Amino acid sequence: MKNQISIDYLPDGDMLSVTFGEIGHKGQGFELNDHIYIRIDRESQQPLGLTFLSYSKLIKLGDISLSFWNDFPQEVKQILLNVLQNYPVNLFLNLKKESVDIIPVSSFPDTSIKKLIAA
Repeated sequence: MKNQISIDYLPDGDMLSVTFGEIGHKGQGFELNDHIYIRIDRESQQPLGLTFLSYSKLIKLGDISLSFWNDFPQEVKQILLNVLQNYPVNLFLNLKKESVDIIPVSSFPDTSIKKLIAA
């Protein structure tokens, strides 16, 4: 199912895993910073999933730098920028800077996910 979003939170590891579409779809992973990873299908350029490490701490930080941005080639930056700005990834991250030439800063939208994890 293409629009399916699966969310799995592991409290022992404080890890939130979000899968877009069918679970198990192969893709390429990108480490955006020490705590945020994204998987995309390079062929279709569609997001497959997000992983947040230390999630409960991340949502309290406010702004989060995607500090590994400059490690990506320009082509990958453009793909990632497009994926990060659009549904369904934008349900979980709000991109504040929208240029491939600067390190993006992101934050978490005010969603019920925060409430779910805090419970």
